[in-house]
Amino acid sequence: MPLSSHRRPAVSAALIAALAAGVVPATSAFAVPVAAAPSVPAPDLGGVVAALNSAVANGAPGAMARFSGPEGVESRTVGVRDRVSGAPMDIRARFRIGSVSKTFSTVVLLQLVEEGRLALDASVNRYLPGLLPDDRITVRHLLTHRSGLADYTNAMFADTVPGFEAVRNRVFGYQKLVDLS
Repeated sequence: MPLSSHRRPAVSAALIAALAAGVVPATSAFAVPVAAAPSVPAPDLGGVVAALNSAVANGAPGAMARFSGPEGVESRTVGVRDRVSGAPMDIRARFRIGSVSKTFSTVVLLQLVEEGRLALDASVNRYLPGLLPDDRITVRHLLTHRSGLADYTNAMFADTVPGFEAVRNRVFGYQKLVDLS
């Protein structure tokens, strides 16, 4: 498939996630003293449930929220995770977070840059050897959507909702997504 000239955010997001997962955290040989954490107010769970109900009222089949704090973990769910079967939302189930994953992955990569464990202008292949067809593609290229890799989502989803539905539950490896681009 010839490369298109438009930006390639989807393939970049997948590779950014691969980079974030591929750089393993180092363990520290010494403990750093931590200042006492300020007290955290308890979550407004009534407000959380109201927000979740609003999401369902606006078309989402279901919604969930999880809060981890000093008093432990609180979670709330509303709606269903599968409209066909009517299966209720389950906080233990896997959920896709869509485009928001790009933001989370970028934050992790920038933290790794700050720690000196990743360089923005280094080749992606330095961290994920052999993944990309060109050693000139850098981490910065992926973060700024200038890698030159084609956006695989058009072919995968065939620009239709049924196309998306056909692949929405599949898990693709990084190499498969690069191959699709």
